[in-house]
This record gives sequence, structure tokens and C-alpha cells, in this order.
Amino acid sequence: MAISKIVRDQLLVEAQHRCTICSERCFEIHHIIESSEGGNDEPDNLIVICPNCHQHRYHRCSEFTRDQLRLYKKQLQERSEVEKRLLQNLEDIRAHIKEKNAQEIRIELEHELANAKQVINPSKSPRLARSVQETAHEMARESILPEAARKAIELEFEIELERKKAEYPEINIIGVDNSAYRKNNKFARAYEFVILLNMEPNQDWCTVFDNTYKNSWYNMKRESTISGDRITIIIADTDNLQNHLDWAKDLVRQTNEIIRTEGFRYIESQINQEKARALESFDAIQSMKERTKNLRI
Repeated sequence: MAISKIVRDQLLVEAQHRCTICSERCFEIHHIIESSEGGNDEPDNLIVICPNCHQHRYHRCSEFTRDQLRLYKKQLQERSEVEKRLLQNLEDIRAHIKEKNAQEIRIELEHELANAKQVINPSKSPRLARSVQETAHEMARESILPEAARKAIELEFEIELERKKAEYPEINIIGVDNSAYRKNNKFARAYEFVILLNMEPNQDWCTVFDNTYKNSWYNMKRESTISGDRITIIIADTDNLQNHLDWAKDLVRQTNEIIRTEGFRYIESQINQEKARALESFDAIQSMKERTKNLRI
């Protein structure tokens, strides 16, 4: 029984149209358990491999076992493998961009950009992010496929937006530093109460926290500062420490919420303005190039 188109398409997308083993950009579909041995045509029993890995390395040289083939197939789900294949596909498109017709390139590029958008993380995948940006710039510079180039430029700014947002991870209180109690000279019975954070927040987060602290109401309000991954509150030795901790937790929660709402809205506004300017410039240049074709020399 022939492998259905639905299953075949699923397998090719899973492998990014590359050999599961060596990433070669040609492929055949192999049954892990052969049909003659009772193997079925379900996706779990099928693997995309190139003719060399299939016929020579597997059948002739027995270089791989069935279990190893299953491990190679499972590896396709790992982010690093997905990103590697996307990067290879983008580089292939750019390398052959002038050798194929416009329709072929448009379909390939839109497919790869859609895939890249799903998995790209600039901080964890700088090479993939950079490749998308380089693809956008190269297509715009060469005036190849204006529609696809425009989409690539839009994706570039979406990547930049995610990069900016990634600079503001959620901050949480994870404990109290019992070794940090010390006398403070703010008043006669003043001491330092130090609360531990999960990471050191950036300066913008600290500024929002400080404003939130100044505008908050708390009947035992004390001076509060952030240094590194610690919040220090000046307290009296008779203060209720649980109340101070709960107050600090609420300040941190409010700060995270302000960053996620007002802060992210501001970032999105700035990025969208930059994107609009870039697209306006791109469209103007494409228009002028199109009008140039009608000039009489």
C-alpha cells in the first residue's frame, strides 16, 4: 500500500525536507520495520533519509540499527535540530536565489519564514535570527521578490520585538538572606532585612519598582532599595517581618505587571514605528525602481 500524501507531507515537514541523519537536501521515505516484515505506513514507522544513507549506509553497510533510526527521528523534535535545519534551508535559498524562478523562491521563502517565526528566539538562536535578517536585507537590496522581501523585513522587526521583551524576564522573590541582618544607621533601632530575587533585574525594572514603592500605601512602609539580586528593606527590630515580606512580594508582582502591560506596549509602539519607517522606505525604493523601467534613455 502506498504511503498517503498526508503522511508523506507530515514526514517532510518534520524533517524540514532534509535527510534525518545527514541533513542532505534530497530524500526518500524508509520503513523502519520493512513492509515485508509486517511494518505499517504509520508516521512512527517511517523516516526521511537521503538515498546514500538509505541504500548505502543502512542497507549495504548496516551502519545504523532500527533503534538508532528511531533515535535520529526523535531528535528531529529537539529545538537545536529544528533550528539547524531552518538555518540550512535559509542559507540554501539565499545561495540559489538567482537560479530559480520567482514562484519557486517565493513558496520556499514564505514556508521557511513561517517556520522560523514559530521557533526563533534571538537570545537562544542568534545565528537563525541573523540569517533571517540577512535574507531580508539581501532580497531588499537585490529587489528580488518584493512581497517576500517585505515579509522578511516584517519578521525581522518581530524578532527584534521578542528580543526586547526578553530583556525583561519575570522577577520573583525566592527567599530571605538570614546571614544579611545588620545594624543600619537610619535610626536608633534600624536593621537591614534582605530579600532574595531569582535574578538581577535590569535598570528599567528597578526604576519601575522604585516608583511603585514610592506610590504604594503600607502602614509600616520602610525604605526599600534594590542592589543586584536583592531587595533591602530598612526595618525596626520589632517589625512584623512577614508583613514586610508580603508587601515586597506585592511590589514585585505589581512591577512585573506594569512591565508586561505598559512597558511592553511602549516597546511594541517603538518597534512598530521603526518597522513602519523601514517598510515605507522599502516600498518607496521598490516604486522608484519600478518607475525606472519606463524611463526613456
